[in-house]
Amino acid sequence: MTRDDLDADVLKAVRHAAWTRQAFYALVLAVALVGQVTGAAQTLDVPLIIAVPAVATLELGGVVLMADADVRRRLGERALASRILSAAIAAGAAAFNWAAHPDHLLGGFYAAMSALGYLVWLIHAGNQRRDRLRATGNLPPAPPAYEVIGHWLRHPAITLRARTIAKAEGLDLYDSLRHARAAATRERRNAAIAKVLHRKIRAALDTTSADIAVRVYDLDEVAARLTATADYNELTNLLATDLTPGRIITADNANYRRWLSREGHAPAPRAPVPRSFPSSPSSRLRAATADDERQVLEPEPDCNPVPDPKDDHSQQAESRSSVPPQAVPAAAEATGAEGRNTAGDDEVPEVPRETREAVAYWLRREPNIEPKRIAERIGKSLRSVYRYLPPDYPRRPGIARKRTRRHPGRERPNGQGE
Repeated sequence: MTRDDLDADVLKAVRHAAWTRQAFYALVLAVALVGQVTGAAQTLDVPLIIAVPAVATLELGGVVLMADADVRRRLGERALASRILSAAIAAGAAAFNWAAHPDHLLGGFYAAMSALGYLVWLIHAGNQRRDRLRATGNLPPAPPAYEVIGHWLRHPAITLRARTIAKAEGLDLYDSLRHARAAATRERRNAAIAKVLHRKIRAALDTTSADIAVRVYDLDEVAARLTATADYNELTNLLATDLTPGRIITADNANYRRWLSREGHAPAPRAPVPRSFPSSPSSRLRAATADDERQVLEPEPDCNPVPDPKDDHSQQAESRSSVPPQAVPAAAEATGAEGRNTAGDDEVPEVPRETREAVAYWLRREPNIEPKRIAERIGKSLRSVYRYLPPDYPRRPGIARKRTRRHPGRERPNGQGE
């Protein structure tokens, strides 16, 4: 069907509705008159020749007031007096029909017919008034019919805004919804821009200047220029860097360690697990001798003065000389720091033995590893690990970034390391 056919069909439906409505008014008026005449004749003992014109005059007065109120409202007036008086006459007629009949069921029927006629007329008069206002441009066109579940229940705020936009701009269903979503997004964006702009200007000048700037500058224009200068390639690279598997695993480990520190639990260090070798009689003898020596009381300090710890390497050399070479094999020192047995692995990278190379090796494998973990894995002290870290690597408070020179002849306190 074309648009002309639809318009012709609408005009035909309007004419049919008008004829049906006129017949309805005639029947309702007749039933209401019968009820009022019989009620007046039975209750008030009024002759029919007097009751019929009296009741007809009452009904006609209500109709005249309703028509007058409709005309005055079409002219732009509110016509409150005519509307109130016509409503009072209709209510009085309905109440008389109910009270004048001894059988209240029959009286209720007559009263309902009187009220029904009046209400139908009010609805029809309101429709005609809205049509006239739309034709003169004083009332917006009818908004689209939105879905109850898909629109009103799921997105009530967006649907209400879309209905308002459709009435103001004459849009259809989907255009109004699209404009409503765009308006909501624009409001959130402008609010965020205004917040940042206000904070920066307030930090540079004062609060009053920040308020003026937020209200003077066109935030839509600011947002358009920000969109024009946005670097999507760099933003994509930034997100891609954070989403690499290695970075995610490292961040997860760091979050777990922070959670342990907040809960008051110290993370257990991963101790190297050496391989088990069959012990020889000589090694058992040396272990028993070492246990006997540890049970001996320590001598007096003035009898055995403590040597000056000038270097970490001297302490590590002494510790390595006191431990039997069979206790920690080279393979366990290289791969046992992770707590795994790598005897069956075909391609296992060997950890360098030098401190500098070992630190660089673990930094290449895990860029965000903690210095304490490096020290545990390579079997060195934490101070030695800090010596070979890059200058920009985050350090623990109290640790110097560069090794300070020792002045000649200046001795350190007993027991203080580098």
